[in-house]
Amino acid sequence: MEINSNPKKEGDLYKKGQALIEAAYEYWQEFQKTNESSAVVWLKDSGGHMVLFTRGEYSRIIMSNVDSISGEPLVKPFED
Repeated sequence: MEINSNPKKEGDLYKKGQALIEAAYEYWQEFQKTNESSAVVWLKDSGGHMVLFTRGEYSRIIMSNVDSISGEPLVKPFED
């Protein structure tokens, strides 16, 4: 797993991140069953918070657009 900070793998943030990925994947799987197949699925709440889930082949172009917001690469590996 990668993130835009450096939490420890055994830490709470890592566990919550892993749970988020697993929940997003379960949502994506259910979405595929009940809607047209889609490689990119997102949820956005009324407060503007957003979660986007996609297959790996789309991550490069999505992350390059995210990186352009801050002007520097955002992806860092979790520390061992």
